Amino acid sequence: MKKNNLIITTICICLMSCNKQSNVTFKYQDNDDLFSCESVNMDLIKEAKYAFEDYIEKHYSFQNPKSVDQGYFYYWEISKSPTIPAVEFVNPHVLKIRDELKKIKNLWHFNGDIASLNYAHPLVKCLGANMVNQELKNTFNTLIDTKTFKERVFLALLKRDPTAIRKDVGLSTYLALDTFYARILTLDFTNLEELQQINANRYFEKQKKEMGEELKNVTKDNLIPIDSLEKYR
Repeated sequence: MKKNNLIITTICICLMSCNKQSNVTFKYQDNDDLFSCESVNMDLIKEAKYAFEDYIEKHYSFQNPKSVDQGYFYYWEISKSPTIPAVEFVNPHVLKIRDELKKIKNLWHFNGDIASLNYAHPLVKCLGANMVNQELKNTFNTLIDTKTFKERVFLALLKRDPTAIRKDVGLSTYLALDTFYARILTLDFTNLEELQQINANRYFEKQKKEMGEELKNVTKDNLIPIDSLEKYR
């Protein structure tokens, strides 16, 4: 009897601790489940994935009717570039999810203010195991197993097929975590103008690399300012 009471007490303490630690109200738990991964709270990962899709549907769909597929079609450009997502549209719910994700032990790798997934984390193995596209899956798992994973190398293979991306749960969850949440993980959202300037600077550097000599003598002051989304409309 004492043993049973101890077990019940332990469970209650764990549940109280989990509830105390989470500041997120789950809005998408009626959506389809993702996949099983014992290393993390998959309810939080599920919330993060669907909140991301809600964000791209609302803010990366430029024609009516808006859709997640259309959002992926345009977000594809962002995922393959060094730019951060359109910070002006990141809502408080997404920021709460970001803050909870940031608490997950060893999930992130930091290089100064730049964050990425820690590719040695067990969740990353789960992402690879649950990718549907065999070419991407094989490449992803090989890069992870050989400890040579580079986001740009992997995403170079990503084709602009929004429906396939949406249906590939492992891939779409990876995109949400490594090209969205990772890029806003360390950002200070109290100064949106500064964050938008970061995008302008990154876009400029990207254009310099792509155009080479044509932009050799061009500075940021020579360029027409762009909104973080305007060039994709």
